[in-house]
Amino acid sequence: MTGALLLAAQVALGGTLGWALAGKVRNRAAFATFRASLPRTVGVPAARAGALAVAVLAAEALTVAALLAAVTVPALAPTAFALATGLFAAFTVAVAGMVRRGVREPCRCFGVTERPPGPAHVIRNLLLTAVALGGAALAFGGVRPPSPPTLTADPTGGDMTLTTVLLLVVTVLCLVNTTVLLVVLAQLRRQSTLLKVSIEGVENPEPIMLTAGATIGDFTATTVDGTPVSRAGLRGETLVAFLSPSCPACAESLPGFVARAEAIPGGRAQALAVVLGAGEAATQLCERLTPVARVVNEPERGPVARAFGVDGYPAFGLLSDDTVIASHFVLDRVPATSAP
Repeated sequence: MTGALLLAAQVALGGTLGWALAGKVRNRAAFATFRASLPRTVGVPAARAGALAVAVLAAEALTVAALLAAVTVPALAPTAFALATGLFAAFTVAVAGMVRRGVREPCRCFGVTERPPGPAHVIRNLLLTAVALGGAALAFGGVRPPSPPTLTADPTGGDMTLTTVLLLVVTVLCLVNTTVLLVVLAQLRRQSTLLKVSIEGVENPEPIMLTAGATIGDFTATTVDGTPVSRAGLRGETLVAFLSPSCPACAESLPGFVARAEAIPGGRAQALAVVLGAGEAATQLCERLTPVARVVNEPERGPVARAFGVDGYPAFGLLSDDTVIASHFVLDRVPATSAP
């Protein structure tokens, strides 16, 4: 009876982790969204979000493989349940921390979702941790899952057991998981290389908004807190940003923009942030920016974006009245001031 319970726990834990892993790697956008959410959910620095995202995927893949392998190789059960216990305990602590800090960014643990972390997520993870811990106690106590029965006769004269079939399935799953992780790592390296090439000027992209010396077009808009803003109202030096909640590069640049806006001598009146898009994620981004800048929320290619000639995001610029001093998609390439 206890062996059957151990097998049920393996299936439940392996299925849950497999579903979570599939939700994050089913396409490049899903992984990018998960990676971009980490600075806002767990508070990891944006520069380390990619490494943490890959580490989570690797841990999930390894644990799933161990749980499945333990079905055919019972001696692996203690190791598999130990891995599952540690992983689910870490997830529980992370989600509990999000709830305690009042994080409203949806947890992307199972892929795209709009539900922010809440008590239900903590309870779910506690239950899964308890299942893993109970399985570990049974496994280390010597209990093993029941042996798979014989399936069919092999034409060569031996027995083709269910163990052999399951071992083949586990092998295929491990190969698929390894392939997915290698693809993700290759994409991360490629993105880092392209960004480095662009920053160093070896290969400069097309301007992402109006360039130095250009005068921005006329526009009128209202900030999220009801303050009117227009080209005529731009006075002195103004730091400008165009950001999207679905853009991983925007998430990486956000802490730097907030820090720079906080340091502007004239305060939030000298910083303008335009959030492109709608929905809960856009609202949360506006709330993050409002303390340090005047924030306008508009659709892509909205009136403010058109006035600045924005063709992509993130886009950053420094203005002197209504004239562009500098602009770039990398915040560090935009000077903090025009003063020598």
